[in-house]
Amino acid sequence: MLLHGTGRRLRLTAVAAALLLALSACSTPGAQAPPTDAPESPTASAEVAPSEAPSPQPSETPAAVAPMAASTPVSVQIPALDRQADLITTGMRADRTLEVPPDEEGSPASWYDGSPTPGERGAAVLLGHVNSLSDESGVFYDLQSLEPGDEVRVTREDGSVAVFEVYRTESFAKDAFPTRAVYYPVSEPELRLITCDNLDGTSDGFPNNFVVFARLAVAR
Repeated sequence: MLLHGTGRRLRLTAVAAALLLALSACSTPGAQAPPTDAPESPTASAEVAPSEAPSPQPSETPAAVAPMAASTPVSVQIPALDRQADLITTGMRADRTLEVPPDEEGSPASWYDGSPTPGERGAAVLLGHVNSLSDESGVFYDLQSLEPGDEVRVTREDGSVAVFEVYRTESFAKDAFPTRAVYYPVSEPELRLITCDNLDGTSDGFPNNFVVFARLAVAR
């Protein structure tokens, strides 16, 4: 079991996110290096100015579920997509670039260990690749079909399950990534799923990032 103080986790979310970049490729290896003089405030990718978009505030906020103790996530289930996958842990490399999950077909998603564990207070971050626009080879394939109210269930090392409810989904251009809304600390347990996106299908690459915002609905 991974044990960290909540205060330390909130601090790490803000500071480590200064080096965190959104997925820069979903079908090719490697990741774009962040600026060497990154300030201690989140940036979504190298050479990207932080968006001033406020943290997402749904119109109706249900009663908050009490935060869970820290525990490393081991798998994620998305019932609406009939998807279940293992989770690995990724962090920052020695050269201060983000370690992303493998991009081979059938690879797992990853939990970024500079964010809280899912269920803890704060915004936990899971990264996954699309890999294919024609089949389900990518762990986060068809993430764009999720709607508010859909569930994301994260099983944790201690045997508990954090059930999150989606309240917002959006595709963002990588050069206009809403850093504050995605990475900055929040007061309640939340989850972010991040993958690459080719919103209009006209590009050979993935110019956007697709982000799912969810809040803790059940802790069991």
